[in-house]
Amino acid sequence: MDIGDFGRDMSYYREMLEESRKKDLDGIRQGEAGKDKDGQDEWDKKMKKWDEELKRIREENRREQKRLQEERLRRKRIRKKLMEKLALKKYLARQDEIHQMNERIAIERAVGEDVYIEKPPLSKSLSAAEIAAICSEC
Repeated sequence: MDIGDFGRDMSYYREMLEESRKKDLDGIRQGEAGKDKDGQDEWDKKMKKWDEELKRIREENRREQKRLQEERLRRKRIRKKLMEKLALKKYLARQDEIHQMNERIAIERAVGEDVYIEKPPLSKSLSAAEIAAICSEC
């Protein structure tokens, strides 16, 4: 390109670009026309193999998602049962404390002096055995 080309309009360059593209397209078309049937068969086999692999992966993912969902539901059920059991134990322990206090007050009134009851209060927490039993149920 010399200095005189700067004054030309862009149509010259567009024509050259279009010719270059036509040559490239003709070369591609000739190459495709020269392909044999075996190349297409190989390509079809690869595509079929990829489709099968993709289908297998999707199925595997679906099964994994289902398993994870079931595991989440199982943990939620266990958590709910543990919370219910803990609430019941706390309620029963509180009722036992009230009962012992009422019993002590009644004895103190009858005897007329302070009384100590040697009965330990109920536990307000879950034991390991209770937790294990609830977890094994679900």
